[in-house]
Amino acid sequence: MKSPNVSLRRHETLRRALLRNADALIDSVTDDSVRSRNQHQPIHRIRTTIKRLRALLRLIRPAVGTVFFDRENERLRTAARLLSFARDSEVARDTLKALPVSDEFDRRALQAVLPVLEKRVERAKAKEPHITEVKQRLEQTRRSFQQLKFRGTDEEIIETGIRRVYRQGRRRMKTAIQTGKDSAYHRWRIRTKNLYYELQFLEPVWPKQLHRMISRLSKLQDRIGLDHDLIVLRAELEKTPEAFGGREAVQDIVSCIDRQTRKLRIAAEPLGRKIWRQKPRHFSQSLGRHWCKR
Repeated sequence: MKSPNVSLRRHETLRRALLRNADALIDSVTDDSVRSRNQHQPIHRIRTTIKRLRALLRLIRPAVGTVFFDRENERLRTAARLLSFARDSEVARDTLKALPVSDEFDRRALQAVLPVLEKRVERAKAKEPHITEVKQRLEQTRRSFQQLKFRGTDEEIIETGIRRVYRQGRRRMKTAIQTGKDSAYHRWRIRTKNLYYELQFLEPVWPKQLHRMISRLSKLQDRIGLDHDLIVLRAELEKTPEAFGGREAVQDIVSCIDRQTRKLRIAAEPLGRKIWRQKPRHFSQSLGRHWCKR
């Protein structure tokens, strides 16, 4: 089943759009007909669905109150964690396979490490994923959304919700660029994804401007997403270097990882500054005015 297109319709209220899109997202992963002979793809779809639902929840946060937001956000966060049984090992393996190496010495080091990661992935996959519990949590989220009563007008909710996420993304970008810390880039990546999914939902409100931003956000999340995957790989290797042929072999690969990370972060900075060039209030008010005109 193809992932649903998550976006508003012309003249649709925010609440109706939220419920329709939440239903489509949840149906796409809870319907038994979605099951595949290849287990990995449904799990990836469910994880993406949870991220989209959390982004929509964050967008309407000003209208639902702290208690509702915290409860549903934690429910979805827990659902995602239930599916993380093999994620780090798979990310490390796939990232290692795609890692550009500069010479034959590095290639030999890579080939020595890869079989160990392959075995870890197979062991992790042998564990039974908690698909049933995750689907139950998604159905609970659906029921909670259906009972929602919004506080404030649609324009006020959109302006306040998007301003918060845009401002947080802007701050996290500056912190990541200034400090260069892996954790800062990870936090920036999270808000980049939030903004990406929220603007996809809102694109019909302001098509020309938001389409350009969505395109840039897509490129940015690819770059800092790969940066994050490289950090996961490095952590896996450095955690138990003796399992991967010793510290010398691991250090050769870590040097390749660090070179690639520097390139990705250099490429991410100008793209991020284009996306977050506006003041949060100015951007959110412009979006609110276009909501009224649609």
